[in-house]
Amino acid sequence: MKKAIAILLVLVMTLAVVACGGGGSDDTSTPSGGGASSPAAPATSSAPPPPPAATGGGGGDGPEGGVDIHDVNPGGGSIGYVSDDVDHWARAPYHIVYYNYRPTNVTFQVTEALEMLGLVYNFTIEQLTANGDADAYVNSLATILLKEPDGLIVDITMELAPRVSEICDEYDVPIVCIFNKAEDVDGVEIIPAVVTDQFYNGRTQMTYLDSVYRDYWGDIDRDKITLLIMDWSTNMDIYNRGVGALEKFQELFPGNTYYYGDTAADNLSAEAGTNVSNGILSAHPEVEYWFIVGTVEDITLGTARTVENLGLEDKVLMTASGAAILPGEWDAGYDGVWIANYAVPPFMYAGASLFGLFALIDGRATNATLWPEHFLPGDRAPRYSINAEMMSRANYKSYLAEIARSFGVELPS
Repeated sequence: MKKAIAILLVLVMTLAVVACGGGGSDDTSTPSGGGASSPAAPATSSAPPPPPAATGGGGGDGPEGGVDIHDVNPGGGSIGYVSDDVDHWARAPYHIVYYNYRPTNVTFQVTEALEMLGLVYNFTIEQLTANGDADAYVNSLATILLKEPDGLIVDITMELAPRVSEICDEYDVPIVCIFNKAEDVDGVEIIPAVVTDQFYNGRTQMTYLDSVYRDYWGDIDRDKITLLIMDWSTNMDIYNRGVGALEKFQELFPGNTYYYGDTAADNLSAEAGTNVSNGILSAHPEVEYWFIVGTVEDITLGTARTVENLGLEDKVLMTASGAAILPGEWDAGYDGVWIANYAVPPFMYAGASLFGLFALIDGRATNATLWPEHFLPGDRAPRYSINAEMMSRANYKSYLAEIARSFGVELPS
């Protein structure tokens, strides 16, 4: 088990092309109970997440305005889905650029999914990255668009959205964003985006942990369960997953202690997850049982290594968000404390964004008419919200294969 995690960790650190550093022995967390007050923003790594009201989180267990991940045309005749009645081989091949902000396991797998989809739907894909440099992202965009791609798929921070939107409008190149919202300074969506309800993501992870812990620990005293949120607060969409998890934890385990581990001062990497989680877990031997919710798989991978190094396997159950790393762990035989993920597969991001982009390129839709069922009042572009499911070792192969199949691709068995 440790060997499997160690091998994949090396791969993550080789591919991620992100800066990794920071010490791992200091406890930079703040313990809090159910009634503790919290700051309104993740200013430092020692701050626990804010209460949901501070960031606009919902209070229910249902997703906010999303569609079921298995429904390939939730609009029932709307435009921008795989079910659109279009012959993609009756035109010349489109050339689409996938321009990501930072290379990660997820972006590599989105690229792989787009390459497979290209063989079915008559387009080529070019993957480019800014290696996490915001200035380079914007400065290189005009050069990319001068080559006249037919369309652009991006993943960007919200701070970049206004400028990216302006440049694409100037060059008249259709664009769709994945992973994150693309809002202007007033909170108006300005680029069509494929996203997920982040609060629902975190709440679903916590509900899952509550539903299965007895299978591992028996009928224990619930007051002995402590929550650790492993986060990367630089991105508010990611951060809100932790807020949702905390919100549900405080409903299910009122008064129980929680800790917040923020890797923002280190980086979005497995090594950062190791550094921060080691400081917290090793500083609290009094905790009898840990729920750990990771907001990103890279961080969770490093946290899993920490749990094994500290010999805490019998005291920890862990989930995360994503579907790029954990399936590979299971393929390699892993059967440890990281038991499930809230999983929007890279294939779903790739497929959903692609068919929206096709509609924009073809001229069958504009930003104002694409995915109308996903418009919020005041927005200038839709937010296609996908609701995923918890993926476990028992169902991950069929789950991932089903998503790819819904877009016309059969994954290798």
